[in-house]
Amino acid sequence: MRTIVVPWVLVAMFVTAGVARAAAPFAVGGDPIVVPENYEVTTFAAGLDYPHGLVVLQDGSLMAAVNPGPSFFGASGEILRLEDADDDGVADGPGTTLYASFPGFVVSLRRVEDLVFASVSVTSVVGRIYILRQGPSPASPLTLEGTIDITLPGPWEHSTHGLSVRDAPGQPGTYELYFNIGSESNITPSTGTASLSGLVSGIANPDSLYRVTVDDTGESLVVTGLLQIASGLRNAFGSAFDPVTGDLYLEDNGIDGLVDINEPLSADELNRIPAADIGGAVENFGFPNRYVEYRTGNIIGTGGIDPVVAYQPVPQPDGAESEGPVEVVFAPPLFPVGLREGVFVGFHGRFSSGGVSNEENPVVYTDITDITNSGSGSYFHFIANTVSGVGHLNTLVATGDRLYVADLAASGGLAAPGTGSVYRIRYVGIPDVPSSSVVSVIALALLILGVFLLNARESAS
Repeated sequence: MRTIVVPWVLVAMFVTAGVARAAAPFAVGGDPIVVPENYEVTTFAAGLDYPHGLVVLQDGSLMAAVNPGPSFFGASGEILRLEDADDDGVADGPGTTLYASFPGFVVSLRRVEDLVFASVSVTSVVGRIYILRQGPSPASPLTLEGTIDITLPGPWEHSTHGLSVRDAPGQPGTYELYFNIGSESNITPSTGTASLSGLVSGIANPDSLYRVTVDDTGESLVVTGLLQIASGLRNAFGSAFDPVTGDLYLEDNGIDGLVDINEPLSADELNRIPAADIGGAVENFGFPNRYVEYRTGNIIGTGGIDPVVAYQPVPQPDGAESEGPVEVVFAPPLFPVGLREGVFVGFHGRFSSGGVSNEENPVVYTDITDITNSGSGSYFHFIANTVSGVGHLNTLVATGDRLYVADLAASGGLAAPGTGSVYRIRYVGIPDVPSSSVVSVIALALLILGVFLLNARESAS
């Protein structure tokens, strides 16, 4: 019996996205570079309690922070693991609990190596960052290493929410943890300070982004080096590091309207700190003294660094809106050219509205290939703000050829347990091939085809 070589690589080159699939919960688009049929959109998990935090684990399974309770703000958070063993875009079951009974709702979730970081809103003036450790496998329960409490004087409008984490440059086993401290009110300069206790102690300024260093090289975990990174930020919920340059990108929520809360005074922003400047002089992004006026684009006030992008209606001044940015993630590396050189941003929109009643809640793609600090960067709505049955696509995580997006509650209401979902958006089009590799790919394909024909001929003789 002869072995026949099957040219799977050659076959794969001609596979298209036209295979039959279940109806997608929504379509993607927003720009001619997005071909909707090249993206498989599935409901990865449904019936969740206010999911607000996603992490990809070492084996490709998903870690999701959920918040069981009668309402989002009255919840006690948990962390679930959702597995999709056959990779069909739908989780295999309701998930297993890795950690339970947080004393409040989880607003952000991050992982580096075997450490997991969860930001929990304990009260309106107390935020707590949990540092947890994974067990022997991604399915093992998490164990607590310690916490950092961030306490603000009440009343306070924006507490601590977003997290980002990365390896400390040149220090194996040591990590940098970044977190925000929001503003006391909508537009008035903050006057109080935050007190930190637990694994690290100190006093921190509001309207800021801070960093601590997490040393995991000894017998016990050590947190040191409380350092202010940026100021002039009203509520910098989301931040992420460019995986190529190391630059830090962070969003900031604009000032609400002083007459109509649904008509912002200032545009939401995407800001940047170049890698070489992180940890140096404290960058000031202007709040509340300088901002980009919503709809007009006028610069109001003085002082502060201009944003990379000021998110305005598309087109200005009265087009499709995006308001209330939450999380920022860099695009999946295997998305096609034109859609993998930037960041995706999830917008919450109207506080407790969903579907077509929430005209401010898209997922926006922002191109950063030719950025300047002018506020005029290029962006479009990858998931539109007119999708029925979608409330708040706040939380995102990207890996490989897929983007996961979590909807807090389908109706948009924050007293609707069990109505949250996680969606998977996978690129299934023909992969881009760098021009320098085209000749090599053609040569390989011809070689495989030749071997196949030779085997077939020998088998027939």
